[in-house]
Amino acid sequence: MPRSAAARVNPRFPGLDQKEKLIAATERLLSSQGLGCVTTRDIARAAKVAEGALYHHFGDKAELILSVVLHQLGDFPDVLQGLPLQVGQNTVEKNLARVLESAFAFHFRMAPLVCSLFADQELLARVRNMMNERSMGPGRSTSVISAYLRAEQQLGRVANAAEPETVAGLMLAASFNTAMCDHFFQGGSGGEAKAHRQLREAVRALVVGLGPRNEGKRARERR
Repeated sequence: MPRSAAARVNPRFPGLDQKEKLIAATERLLSSQGLGCVTTRDIARAAKVAEGALYHHFGDKAELILSVVLHQLGDFPDVLQGLPLQVGQNTVEKNLARVLESAFAFHFRMAPLVCSLFADQELLARVRNMMNERSMGPGRSTSVISAYLRAEQQLGRVANAAEPETVAGLMLAASFNTAMCDHFFQGGSGGEAKAHRQLREAVRALVVGLGPRNEGKRARERR
């Protein structure tokens, strides 16, 4: 499990310590109270720093929220970065399941924050613009997964008729939907093991349609 922001504070660098405390306090408050009920004053008080310190480290609340997002990524960026090295290795199903489980861990942490942002349209617009400016968001994840699937297509391990971008989008949608359903219907207590089983089934359903074994037969049937 990735360490929390609170666990990453460094007493040798007070500025860094203060910044991490603010991020950790924001994570706690968003989890317990929701974005709509949390002010910058609340965050500063929970972090035990002056409110002015918040604006010293973050230009505004949107920058703080974006920092929280980055802290909650966990190992997802590393898993994505390592995906090209998995081309031709293991099975396509196993490789995709690993990505999806990592994506779910991130989506599970992010779902409440994403939903609460819609209660503050001005803040939502600011966060959205910042993410677009920094090329953040699901587009990058989709492109990495798509590139992996195209490479597997060249090896004959994925059907040529498959659309990598569509498959990648469906994968991430399955992950976020599983996280949302867990939070909404089970209060976030559905359990990681159950979620992983659901995600593996989602990958298996996709892979069945991706398998190249019946391509010749289907091509003859279309003639």
